[in-house]
Amino acid sequence: MQQILLVEDDRATSDWLASLLAQMPHMLAPVCCATAGAALEWLGSNRPDIVLVDLGLPDRPGADVIRAAAALYPDCDILVITVFGDEPHVVEALSAGASGYLIKDTSLANIREHLAYLRLGGSPMTPRIARMLIRQYRAEPHAANPSIDAPGVRTTTTSAHDPAEELSSREKEVLTGIAKGFTYAEVAAALAISANTVRTHIKHIYAKLAVNSKSEAVWEYNQREAQRGRPPLS
Repeated sequence: MQQILLVEDDRATSDWLASLLAQMPHMLAPVCCATAGAALEWLGSNRPDIVLVDLGLPDRPGADVIRAAAALYPDCDILVITVFGDEPHVVEALSAGASGYLIKDTSLANIREHLAYLRLGGSPMTPRIARMLIRQYRAEPHAANPSIDAPGVRTTTTSAHDPAEELSSREKEVLTGIAKGFTYAEVAAALAISANTVRTHIKHIYAKLAVNSKSEAVWEYNQREAQRGRPPLS
């Protein structure tokens, strides 16, 4: 059974979401917190599988809850559900460790499907948020800047510290399973190891790639491998 932490200060929205979540199979009744402080206190002694969090909380930013959950429990999935659709809020939430971002007025009708997708390693996004991120990505320079060391000789500078190279063969196997959408239990069964061992590998992968979520880990690893002319995880 999976535990959900729901952090939402609007009572009507919280009650409605809690009612939907309670009907989902393999889910415990969600723990509901109306403030960031209450959520942080609960996180101090409880492990969630999923965190659903609003950003506009009355006492502290929802991003504080995201950072705490991602730091304490790197294997939990964090989904933002909010009215804020501007770039600063989106970037802060995803940078803090959120794996998905939904706008309340457009994306909650299919919340069950969104959660199932989240648990499979996906990143549920309201379409206009996804489009905004794509525009931002396209606008950023991604090619390495060439430098000229001698007349007619062009070289590129690469970091001597390449986290992707530091992944062990087992960690790459675990990350490959995650990229395919397998659950921790399925990865464990395929590799003949325990689910706890999978979680340990995931923590090491997060640390080496400097990320906070499964989707970020897959994306970051593939980006680094692409820069070296290698194929992505498949």
